[in-house]
Amino acid sequence: MGQCTSHSMKKDELEEYQVLMFLTKGEILRIHDAFCNSCPQGKDYRQAKLTTEQLCTWPQLKVNPFKDRICKVFSTDGYFTFEDILGMASVFSDLACPSLKIEYAFRIYDFNDDGFIDEDDLQSVIRRMLNGKSLSEEETVSLASHILEEADLDNDGMLSLAEFEHAMAKSPDFLHSFRICF
Repeated sequence: MGQCTSHSMKKDELEEYQVLMFLTKGEILRIHDAFCNSCPQGKDYRQAKLTTEQLCTWPQLKVNPFKDRICKVFSTDGYFTFEDILGMASVFSDLACPSLKIEYAFRIYDFNDDGFIDEDDLQSVIRRMLNGKSLSEEETVSLASHILEEADLDNDGMLSLAEFEHAMAKSPDFLHSFRICF
């Protein structure tokens, strides 16, 4: 690991990022410093990319049970530019609007990437949220089934984004827990 060659960000760049993102100047600068410290030595931060593996070592993601899904949703090729990371941090920011957080949570929880959250997706979410705590397979299946029964408004056996959004509106704690501080 090293340092970017163009380590300092210009004031107008910082202001532009702040207008475009749900981030404070301090958050943007902290992300910039972390990104530059992770960049290959001699690379300009505007052209540098980090791998998913590099990004997953950052403290903000390191212990997150959804880190692989988060990275998959925010990267199309397994690499992250500085702006990709800013976009990710922006979604997880306290300043981001609830509908944006819900849309990205939906994409993260849609493990099979079919545009719906089905019972298998819910079971995966439950297992990861428990993070090693014991719940029998039968209890996991039952809990996922119960969640689906409550939230599946059209009874098609899966949640659309609209149904997920409706369910999350009933869970105000969700939006407070769907955050990563950068």
